[in-house]
Amino acid sequence: MIEAEGVVVKVEGDVAYIQAQRQSSCGGCAKQGESCGTATLIGFFDRKMPLYRARNQLGVKAGDRVVIGVADRMLFKGVLAIYIPPLLLLVTGAISGNQLAATPAAADGYAMLGALIGLVAGYFGSRYYSARMTDGGGYQPVVLNRVVEGNVVNFYGESHKKC
Repeated sequence: MIEAEGVVVKVEGDVAYIQAQRQSSCGGCAKQGESCGTATLIGFFDRKMPLYRARNQLGVKAGDRVVIGVADRMLFKGVLAIYIPPLLLLVTGAISGNQLAATPAAADGYAMLGALIGLVAGYFGSRYYSARMTDGGGYQPVVLNRVVEGNVVNFYGESHKKC
C-alpha cells in the first residue's frame, strides 16, 4: 500500500478531497540537507500541492489530517494503462507513416507526422481511460487513518503513536 499524509480540504458525500505534499522518489538527499538536480527541477516546475480525491470511509471532515493510500498493484496497473498505449501508438504511427510515404525522400516526414498523430491519439485515449478508471473502486485512493495530535487513529478506532 502506498500512503501519503494530507489535510482534508472539502467533503462531498462519501468523497473527501485531500491536499497532500507530493513526495519525490529521491527524497533521501533532501532529508540530509542536500539537493540534487531532480529535486531542483521538481521544485522549479511543480510548485502547487496536488488535490487527491479519496473515498471517505472514516467520515472525516474538512480540516482533519489524514493518511490516504492506494494499493500497489492498482498503481502499477494504472501506470501501465496510462503510459503504454501512447508509446505503442507513437511507434505504430511512425511505422505506418513511413510505409505510406509516396517516395523514399518523404518517408521521414510521413513517419514524424504518423508518430505525432499516434502520440496525440494515445494521449487523448489515456485521458479518457484514466477518467473512467477513477470512477471504479480500486484505482481511487482511500482514507485509511485519521491523524489526531501526533497519533494515528485507524479505521477501527485504535490509536498508536506516529513514528
